[in-house]
Amino acid sequence: MKYNFIKINKYAILVLPFSLIFSIFVSDLIVSLSSLSFLIYIFANKQTSLLKSIEFKLFLILYTVFILSALFSDFTYHSLIKTLPYLRFGIFMLLIKYLLINDDNFKVLFFRSLLISLSVLCLGLFLQIIGFEYLSKYINGSRYSSFFFDELILGSFLIKILPIALALSLFLNYKNIFYILIFILSFMIFLSGERSALFSLIIFLSFLLIFTKVLNIYYKLTITSILLILFVSTLVLFPKIKFRIIDQTAYQLNIIEADRDYMEFKLEDNYTVGVAREEYFIPLKYYLMMESAFKMFKDNVFFGTGMKTFKILCKDEKYYKKKNYKAFEGKPDDYYKGFTGLDNCSTHPHNYYIQLLSETGIFSFLFVSIIFILFSYKFFREEKLYNKILYLSLMVNLFPFYFTGNIFSNFLSILLYLNIGFLNLNNEKIK
Repeated sequence: MKYNFIKINKYAILVLPFSLIFSIFVSDLIVSLSSLSFLIYIFANKQTSLLKSIEFKLFLILYTVFILSALFSDFTYHSLIKTLPYLRFGIFMLLIKYLLINDDNFKVLFFRSLLISLSVLCLGLFLQIIGFEYLSKYINGSRYSSFFFDELILGSFLIKILPIALALSLFLNYKNIFYILIFILSFMIFLSGERSALFSLIIFLSFLLIFTKVLNIYYKLTITSILLILFVSTLVLFPKIKFRIIDQTAYQLNIIEADRDYMEFKLEDNYTVGVAREEYFIPLKYYLMMESAFKMFKDNVFFGTGMKTFKILCKDEKYYKKKNYKAFEGKPDDYYKGFTGLDNCSTHPHNYYIQLLSETGIFSFLFVSIIFILFSYKFFREEKLYNKILYLSLMVNLFPFYFTGNIFSNFLSILLYLNIGFLNLNNEKIK
């Protein structure tokens, strides 16, 4: 039975990198079914000791806070049906660790699965660049998406999957692939046009190159030089990306054209982009969302409003707010799309920690903050480079000071717990 269980779940997990690209529904189905089967396997074989790992105990503490948040919420039913299934991610994390320890081939096969799925994304990106009709229609301004199509999450996916690929390449002694992955995936993140992903990449590579002793100074300088060449080449060859990353950011932060509240930048092929000056250092839409989230937190300090309730409460008169950019004050909502009639509503407030405060309260916020500090400590204390990379990945994933997706979304939750599951690749076998 043990052999059959490992074999079935192993092949299910090997499909996960592909399903994350093409179908989040299939990805979540894989996680849900494999987690359920693992839970049944644990109790059927009386291996409940597997549930006593420190990672799972910490997960259960957080999960308990989420349940309490739902019970104290004004939207108890809505919040509970979102919260109760969250347990699957903790079981999924344990399953990954179990497969790593008990199946000698899983690491190799998963690494190959990652390489193939990343190659597929690279092919899709290339086809978009050369103007392949089926994919090029999904290019959004300066942002390439590959086979994510109209979902602009290529950079977000790559920065979360890159550390696992790097750690496995070192653990399996594929050092040449290690360097190739850094260069190719960094270039792909540049092309994604996602500024948050680029910021995460800069943090990740900076810590990797500065605070690791395994890579000598020659390799560090070589990697840095090649990455700089790739970045500058991207800016030169792709003016729209250069505009989004450099010009738009510099204008929004009041570094250039300081006397103008609004500008239209004209790029090649008559492509024109309007940009308004930011008043709050962050985009107005994000400011409004975060302002509302803080108001929700002040009204529900301990347990928040309940998981995935921001999108409901943001429409409430108490929290709802609409505003125009300074350059368009007094203009009607439909005067200039993206700059007039902006409100605070979205599915989430676009920052993990602010979302935790508003939806699940101060206890979850403090817990995740402590976990972030713990991962940071582990990064500096760990000696093995492949483990160091995985701790660094979680540091970057949980870094508090940039815009993020929904921390409770299936896509991000799978990637987060996948990273945690891969910690300590060289654990001894579980009997």
